[in-house]
Amino acid sequence: MSTNQFEVFGVDVRDYGHLWLAAWRDLLFGDDSPVRMALDSQVTLRQPDGSFSVYQAGREIVDGSPANEALAIPEELVLNRKLTLPSIAEADLEAALRLEIAACSPFGDDDTAAGWRVTRDGESALLTVDLIIVSRSAVMAFLGEHRGVTAASVPEIWAKAGSFWVCVKGFGEGAREAHYLRRLVRVGALLAACFLLLWALAGLSVFLNGRELSGLEFRRDEALKDAGDAIAMRDELAATNTVISELNKLSRQFPNPQQEILRLTELLPDSAYITQYTQDGRKIRLRGRGTEAASLQQALTEETAFSSVTAPQAISRVGSTGLEQFFLDIELRPRSR
Repeated sequence: MSTNQFEVFGVDVRDYGHLWLAAWRDLLFGDDSPVRMALDSQVTLRQPDGSFSVYQAGREIVDGSPANEALAIPEELVLNRKLTLPSIAEADLEAALRLEIAACSPFGDDDTAAGWRVTRDGESALLTVDLIIVSRSAVMAFLGEHRGVTAASVPEIWAKAGSFWVCVKGFGEGAREAHYLRRLVRVGALLAACFLLLWALAGLSVFLNGRELSGLEFRRDEALKDAGDAIAMRDELAATNTVISELNKLSRQFPNPQQEILRLTELLPDSAYITQYTQDGRKIRLRGRGTEAASLQQALTEETAFSSVTAPQAISRVGSTGLEQFFLDIELRPRSR
């Protein structure tokens, strides 16, 4: 049994915030992002043999007007790695890949550049990462010899990773990334403005309807004042209130299930939990599981709010889980008047 109080079904709930941010990051900046496919700049990828093709958000397109240029480097300059990771690793995927790059790169830290593409398998809930590692100095030597590129005019550098073209980070992709971010901010601002406009229209509609409703209420009050049966209605209302008051008194005589559930929540240790709760008046029946059911029964017996705590069935072990299943009958003490 896990001793981590934050772990639910094998997942640490403290990771949910990271997973939520990772989901948004993947939606806006991921390789398969539909937002990026719509807003990212088109890129002309030039091969070492002189041929070229046009890509947008990593996908080849037929017709387009590319504003950026990328140069492909030959496979002999690229170290390829294929990783398979559980989907839970997506919360810290970049940190995990940085460690993998540092461990696998045969080049120095200042001479190492890398890129990756993530593919998701929905059926097996796994992440497939195509990772590429290159030497900066080797790439620059190739570009200077075959392309006449200097350090001041380095374009984007792409390399083949499996069946995908992957952008190698740390070269000339910053301009395209900044352009995409500006487009994303503009679209987000436009959507926010549309939302605020809709909210303002909805608020105006509510305001106008409220004024109309106020007028109707005023006319209703005038009609009630003129009605001859106002006194009869008042008397009937007083009688109804009396009945409601009596019903409230009766309801206060019986225990509140919410209060008893709260009490049990405070009494139960972290090693035990309730699977079934039934209450009939002052009688409560519990079924649950825990690591020390006998000690739990003893602890509940010492609660002053309980007049008796009995076990209608014997404690039984639940397979090889280390848990014990227990049944308890609890009778509450009558409330003092």
